Amino acid sequence: MLAWRLWFALLIALSSGAGPAASTTADSSVEMLLAKHRAFVGWHLGDGTFKSLRLTREYVDGEGKTTQRGTEYRVGLLYRNTYVYPRRAQTVEDTGFTGNIFWSANENGFTTPLYGELAKFRLSSGLLMNEGTTELQGTLRGTVAINGKQFQSVRLEVPHADPIDVTVDPVSGAYAKAVIDPDGDNETTVQILSYSDVPRGKKMIGSFRFGDGSAGAYSYTSIEPNVPISNEQLHPPQPRATWTFANSQPFPITLTPTRVLVDATVNGVKGRFILDTGASSISLNDGFADRARVETLGASGSAVGLYGARASHMRRVDSIQIGGNTLSNVIVETQDFNSADYRGLDRQNYDGLLGYDVFAAAIVKLDFQAQRMTIEDPTAQQSTPAGLGILTDTSLWVPMIPMVLDRTIAVSAMLDTGNPGTVVFGPDILYKYHLRMARNIGVRAGLGSIECGNLDTLAIGPITYFGEMACKLDSDLVSGRKILLGLDFLRHFTVVFDYPQGRLFLQSSRQ
Repeated sequence: MLAWRLWFALLIALSSGAGPAASTTADSSVEMLLAKHRAFVGWHLGDGTFKSLRLTREYVDGEGKTTQRGTEYRVGLLYRNTYVYPRRAQTVEDTGFTGNIFWSANENGFTTPLYGELAKFRLSSGLLMNEGTTELQGTLRGTVAINGKQFQSVRLEVPHADPIDVTVDPVSGAYAKAVIDPDGDNETTVQILSYSDVPRGKKMIGSFRFGDGSAGAYSYTSIEPNVPISNEQLHPPQPRATWTFANSQPFPITLTPTRVLVDATVNGVKGRFILDTGASSISLNDGFADRARVETLGASGSAVGLYGARASHMRRVDSIQIGGNTLSNVIVETQDFNSADYRGLDRQNYDGLLGYDVFAAAIVKLDFQAQRMTIEDPTAQQSTPAGLGILTDTSLWVPMIPMVLDRTIAVSAMLDTGNPGTVVFGPDILYKYHLRMARNIGVRAGLGSIECGNLDTLAIGPITYFGEMACKLDSDLVSGRKILLGLDFLRHFTVVFDYPQGRLFLQSSRQ
């Protein structure tokens, strides 16, 4: 925990205007490039020029359509961004940093704390967007050509966060591009398309796009410096969907060889659902949603899973009753599950998936051995649950915990009760991080023609497992160091999910 305290202390110092330590690199050419950039924009984070900023921005896609509008509040590195999606029924999402923790809120206003790699990434991104890079230590990495023009590349080291490669115009000092976490799992390219003039003769990034392509860009339409911003404006929103907790006692669920099934009532209509921690939202079958008279919001999109994207629609449910507790006014996705096989829904005629929003603002206990589930009010919790406590990253609306494969490969494991398998990983684990598999590699029934075998070791904190079945799958969801733990593994535990506090507890069923 010491490392976390150190970099959070750094963040708070930066936000209060102390600024990072000046660069002591011996490379004078780097110092000259950073000084030229500082002169180009006319300010840097922590120098007192901008005590606060209020900005509005929009995203215009490659077809010229505005798909996002946002308002950003910044006080140093503290911030809150609120984004509205016109083509998604004007739904709203928020992100921020309070000075104590990074957080993110989905379209239902359910907020999750952000830990680990994403928090490091956001620190580095905040330094880039708020002109906090010129005081960092750097190393010259050579000349880069962009559209026939020569730039200098500098790698900046960010204490306790991700490094940033900046591409600097040696004449003007402007940044043309930045790469956050270069060569890392979260490598992200930011093309800086223009700078905007800000009052007091200063400049800041005015438009940019992610990636190396040419489609779509973010642009700031207004920048207002030194406006009053209250602490409340930096805090997460109140949830728009709400729980009524009327039963804190366990209620029955059904555990099959491949599924966790829960009976629930949607707008008064009974249904049977797969309980799916791997689903980033509640997703209903279109036919069931029609029977339950679920309000259509007139927006469509896609739901992404291990096996690709599927067309989906956004709707609003008045109430979902689960085990005597009621979730009200909740935005859900709906899909035509009967058009193609998706996790067995079409074959078994289940009515949907109960995902993130069921867990987001409650404490949920799954006792697989007893086939019981409990939903409790997090504000009424009296004591810490028993078991191994683990900090949990739910930034992707799916619980991820730190684990170690093969004694040396640190990974983020997504806990997915909706996937019947044990462990799923992507090609990077094999070819980039050199996971060793046991010799009995074959094809796992039920998962298609993919390579499977047995892991040497799989460790969660002090607990190590040997010989777990694992399968390689080409999917963006398990790229880099991400893996997936399915039901075959999780059924050996009683699991307490505490999303509001960003943690979970594993209790071995063998005890």
